[in-house]
Amino acid sequence: MRILLVDDDQLIRFVHQMFIEREGHEVVGVAEEETQAVRMALELKPDVVVMDIRLEDGTNGISAMRTIQQTLNIPAIYISGNSDNKTMEDAEKTNMKAFLVKPVTQDEIAKAIV
Repeated sequence: MRILLVDDDQLIRFVHQMFIEREGHEVVGVAEEETQAVRMALELKPDVVVMDIRLEDGTNGISAMRTIQQTLNIPAIYISGNSDNKTMEDAEKTNMKAFLVKPVTQDEIAKAIV
C-alpha cells in the first residue's frame, strides 16, 4: 500500500515510517503541516494517509483530510495524543479508516492499514 505520512514531530515520523515499511508498505511522502499534506496527497494520490491531528503550523489534520477528500476519496488513519469526544466526532465525519491514540505500536499501525 502507498502511504502519505503526516506528523509535525520528526522523531515520531521516523518511527511511524519504520513501522509502516517493516510491514511491507511504501511511504510515498512525508509532510509536517496542512498545506504540504494537501499538496502531496493531491500530487502523489496515496492509498491512505496516516495523519496526525495537531500539525506544525497550528492547523489540524482533520481539516487537511477534509480538503484532500474534496478531490480524492483517500481514507485517513488518524494518530493523535488528543482523543477527546469533539476530536473523535470531527474525525468520524471524514473517510476515517482508524483512530489510534499515541503512543502507537507497529502492530496497531499494521492492523489499521490492512
